[in-house]
Order: sequence, then C-alpha cells, then structure tokens
Amino acid sequence: MKEKFRPSKLLLFAVLIFFIALPLSLDSLLNTRLGKYFSWLESGINIGGTKITIINIAYLIIFLIFFTFLSRVIKKALQNRVLPRTRLDIGARASFVNVVIYSFWILAIYTGINILGINLSSLAFMAGALGIGIGFGLQNIVNNFISGIILLFDPSIQVGDMVQIGEDWGTVNRINIRTTIVQTFDNASLIIPNSQMLSNRVTNWSFKDPKVRRQVDVGVAYGSDVQKVRTILLQIVNDMPEIMDDPAPRVDFRDFADSALIFRVRFWISSPEFWLVAPTELRFRIDEEFKKNGIEIAFPQQDIHIRSASGLEGILNRGDYSQKIPKDQK
Repeated sequence: MKEKFRPSKLLLFAVLIFFIALPLSLDSLLNTRLGKYFSWLESGINIGGTKITIINIAYLIIFLIFFTFLSRVIKKALQNRVLPRTRLDIGARASFVNVVIYSFWILAIYTGINILGINLSSLAFMAGALGIGIGFGLQNIVNNFISGIILLFDPSIQVGDMVQIGEDWGTVNRINIRTTIVQTFDNASLIIPNSQMLSNRVTNWSFKDPKVRRQVDVGVAYGSDVQKVRTILLQIVNDMPEIMDDPAPRVDFRDFADSALIFRVRFWISSPEFWLVAPTELRFRIDEEFKKNGIEIAFPQQDIHIRSASGLEGILNRGDYSQKIPKDQK
C-alpha cells in the first residue's frame, strides 16, 4: 500500500522551493535595470566589520530548513534501519542518535555563521559577554547542558532503564540536552534537570544486569507442618514463568513470631518490569495452595488464661451469666 503524500510534506516542499528561488531571483534582479528598485535588499547591519544583508539571511533560512529536514531523515534512518541491525541495546542506540544529531546542529550553527559572512574572530566580544552572563544568570543552564552531554556518554543511565529517584519509580524515556524525562508507573512524566541526575542519588535497577531479587513474607499458624509449607512454597515459585530458575529460589524459616511462624520466599525475576507483577501473583497462588492443603495463614491473636476469679465459678455453674460480679470481687 503506497504512502499518501501528506499536506504537511507538500507545504514544506513548497516553502523550500520558494526560499531556494528567492535569493537566486534577487541576485538576477540586482543585475538588471530593476536592480535600483531592489537595492535596499543589499542593506543590512554591520557586526564586527561584517555586513549582513537580507540576501545572506535568505540563504541562512534556506540552509536551516534544509538541514532540519535532513536531520529528521537521518534520525529516522538511524532509529529504524541502521541501529536495529547492530548489537547495541536500546539505551546505547538512543545515546548514539542524540550525539549524532547534536553534532549535526553544532556543524549547522558553524556553517550558518559562515553563510552570514561573520568572522568568528570578530565575535570575541560576544564570548566575553556570554561569560559574564554565565557567571550571573546562566550558570544552572550551562550546568544542565554539560551534565546532559555527560549522560549521553555515560552508560550508567540510559534510555529504557528502570530507575528509582527518591520515592519515585519509573523508566527513563528520553535524555535531552538539558533535562531527563522519566515515565512513572502512574504515567506521569518527571522532568528532571540533568545536573540532579548526576549529583543526586539515583538507583538504576537495570544497570549492567537486568535481573532483580524480590522477596515475599508469609506467616502460618503454630502447629503447621513446616516441611510441607516449605515444599508448597518452592513448588509455587518453580511453576511461575516470571521467576528465574537460575539463581534458584529459596525459602527461609525466618522467625517464631508472636502469632505466626514466619517464612520468607526469595526469588529472582529476569527484568524489573515484573517488579510488582511477580510478588502479587505469588501471593495469590500462596493463598490458593494453602487453602487446598489446609494450611492456615496466621493473623494476630491472643489466648487469655484465667487462673482465679472469686465468684465467677458459682455464676458459671448456675448458668446465670447475667448476674453481675460484686464490686469488691472485681
């Protein structure tokens, strides 16, 4: 099925043709008799001894439009055709694409300055002014910018990783040049400055090895067959596809608690995406299997043993439970 030519592409193509034809037409007009009517197009402003005219600006606009279109084509080609054939993981692919695109834009800025005919040495005063601006008001922006470049080359945090930042959990969705986007399990987007991703504590549950160990505690009533409990728990975790066989799951008899015998099931999951699913499914199966095998899941309870209570024995023998105990015998 052929792809339809969308109006947006048609409009972009028309604008591109217009801006390509505009400076060429202006150059031709300036060399004719009508050139005197368009001589104002050669007027402009002087920056460091360099004159920037309207024609220069038209050429710059053409270049930026063409480069924007070219960068999108290159980005899609890298994401959909080139990088999927490599052995790079998702995070490394995203970092590589960002580095390539940012490098292209640095080249575009340099080329755009040359198109305008500006001598870079004449911009020394602007560099000094920029330095003063960084010292006063742009310090945080530059800090996030440098931190973003570091994150692009740092394999410790990549796109697709599951991270924990304080009390928030989520997946790294995108690493921009200034901020990092983390998508939480509640479908909220955390927009975090890159400097905080480097300076604050970030727990990466996907770093190097994606498998994660989890545990579930369960208490059974006193008098239960502990060996049978252990066997049932191991059978449950071994039958669950979300739980790995290697490392093998284990069951620990943790404690003799006040109202229960405490067992802890330790197991490994292959990916952080099963972080909540595996323990939840395990609890459902434990409840189901314990009911089938007559094993009681304990709950807090207390037994009261009455050693002596003057007057209570006579009341119980007569069956008159409504009779009140004298105040002096309470």
